[in-house]
Amino acid sequence: AVWGAAAVRKLGHELGIPANELDASRFKFLTRVHYWAIDVGTYGDEAVWGEHEIDHILLYRLNAGEKLTVEPNPEEVEAIRWLGSEELKEAMNGKGDMPLWSPWFRIINERLLDVWWKDLDAALNTDKYVDVSSIHRFDTAPEFHGGLGNAKPVLDEVAKAEAAALKEGGEDQRRKVVLQAEHEDRIVGFVGRGKAEVADSAGDVKQGGYGKVPTHKSSKLDQLMRPLEIVSALRLKCTGLLENNIKGQTDEDVEFCDDMLGKVSRSFAAVIRQLPTQLGIDICVFYLVLRALDTVEDDMEAYKGREAEKQAELISFGEKRLSDPNCSIKGVGAADEKTLVENFGRVARVFAKLPEGSRQVIKDITDKMGAGMAEYVSADLAQGTVDQAAYDRYCHMVAGLVGEGLTGIFIASGMENKDLAGQGERVWPFCADPHTEPANLGLANSMGLFLQKTNIIRDYLEDYVDGRAFWPQSVWKSYACSNDLGEFALPTSHGAGSLLPVKGGEVVAKGVGVQALMCLNHLVADALELVPYSLEYLERVQTPSIYRFCAIPQVMAIATLVACFDNPLVFTGVVKIRKGLTARLIVACCDGPNAVHFWFRQFAEEILAQSDTCVGAGGPVGKRLKEACKRILERTEKRSQNWSGKQTQKRLVLGAMTALAVSSVFYGKLQSHR
Repeated sequence: AVWGAAAVRKLGHELGIPANELDASRFKFLTRVHYWAIDVGTYGDEAVWGEHEIDHILLYRLNAGEKLTVEPNPEEVEAIRWLGSEELKEAMNGKGDMPLWSPWFRIINERLLDVWWKDLDAALNTDKYVDVSSIHRFDTAPEFHGGLGNAKPVLDEVAKAEAAALKEGGEDQRRKVVLQAEHEDRIVGFVGRGKAEVADSAGDVKQGGYGKVPTHKSSKLDQLMRPLEIVSALRLKCTGLLENNIKGQTDEDVEFCDDMLGKVSRSFAAVIRQLPTQLGIDICVFYLVLRALDTVEDDMEAYKGREAEKQAELISFGEKRLSDPNCSIKGVGAADEKTLVENFGRVARVFAKLPEGSRQVIKDITDKMGAGMAEYVSADLAQGTVDQAAYDRYCHMVAGLVGEGLTGIFIASGMENKDLAGQGERVWPFCADPHTEPANLGLANSMGLFLQKTNIIRDYLEDYVDGRAFWPQSVWKSYACSNDLGEFALPTSHGAGSLLPVKGGEVVAKGVGVQALMCLNHLVADALELVPYSLEYLERVQTPSIYRFCAIPQVMAIATLVACFDNPLVFTGVVKIRKGLTARLIVACCDGPNAVHFWFRQFAEEILAQSDTCVGAGGPVGKRLKEACKRILERTEKRSQNWSGKQTQKRLVLGAMTALAVSSVFYGKLQSHR
């Protein structure tokens, strides 16, 4: 009855048949077919239109004397004709005046319909041909392949794998194989859309587990139109704002560590090297230790089928590897990370020479992080973390602990006091009770979680493609229409054609949703609420080089958050901020706290300005965004005004000097003419 009711609605929509002329109970469901086709015949080699669907097949027979009123919908049907079995076969052989046929109907006719037609009474009145468990999967003929997405055969192979799985492991195994095939097929589409479909905004590509995820960055022309950023880049490159204080060490192992730092981290290398020499070496070793640990955790092939061994390696890493001056881990990682773990003994030898306070902190954090990573070795993260609490805890394990370790090393060095280890307004369940332990590193965790949450937001597609996603299910499922996090990467979920320019956008935009952007802005608000605590941490830092070290990644994070906010490109690739803006922000951090507050304020004002028009503006997400921005503006007002005032004075002085120089030249020329 349900299928019949749906058929009555569809026949009314496409053929204009009145519902009262059909009996829903007389429709006979037989089976389902799964197929796809690209309309290259109409739209050519760069066709963006096609079909990919599962169809339910129902039969209906008119009784003797019955007639139907048929008034086709011109947007759906051009003309109709009644054909008998033999007439249909002849017409589909290319004879007569009906040369073109929908690929789905051709498949059904060639593989299923003739058998039912020959035994029509049984097909309609018995369950002889009814199949409610199978989905017949077919690839279409080659003339329906290709298009802009270069669509290729896939369903015939899926059908073979499905049949084999059913035979070997029953229904559960069959379902598992099909769902995995669907996931992989979606991913092929997701990672291939960037340059092909999303205007010209897709730049380089970033390698993911299943293919290349597009990287969205600004064009060269856009960069050239921003002279202040170009000046900052030149200042950064030519004036030595960030010196390398580790370079030139006589210890060959320290030189190795410095060299590896530059190879495995382009973003953190410069800010680590500008620290005072001994502190820079301490932090360099800390970073390399965690990078080696992360390399073990990230390698899904080296320990495949030996997950228990991987867990043991992670848990014992601090105890076993840090104390082994000849440590070499073979067969793990790739490229520079592989070199790092194969020569980890050199890092361990430098570690052994560090000040005791730094060694204790590094060992403690390595143990905690290794144990935390071990928990996730066998965890199913294909659809993200379970809920907000699990999301926060994961961010603590991979970033909050880093903040704790850095703070501990800063204090152990004597360059910062214990106030840096204090608790802010936000209380975390994984930190000690601030009433009994005031130095519970709450602010350090808030700072680390802000960075990690921003990265997780930005890396949505790459993480989903790699099968290890972190967006909390309790959040995204409240916006999604399905139980698959990959739904947000579908054009119909992130405003393609309306909010995101695509080919054929006028038609694509009809009926698209924005649920992906609702979820995105929710998570942006969640991360943005941590900014006041990051600022409070920075305000407690006393040493200029440590301030730069902490401020640079923080200001980069809020810049990235602004770039991702309400941006559908997050769902088609990795969004990057301009290199020129990066240079300008680094220079600002070198200029001191007033400049840093100025930029935090600028970015908060940018989000606040969009909070009335963004997706979700009128609901709880919009309210959270506004409140978070207002708190940032309150915290940065005084220092930002000081910086703006000084910059205004500089511009006035520069303008006066320019005017004076021009006047002098003009006066000199006037005198010479006299």
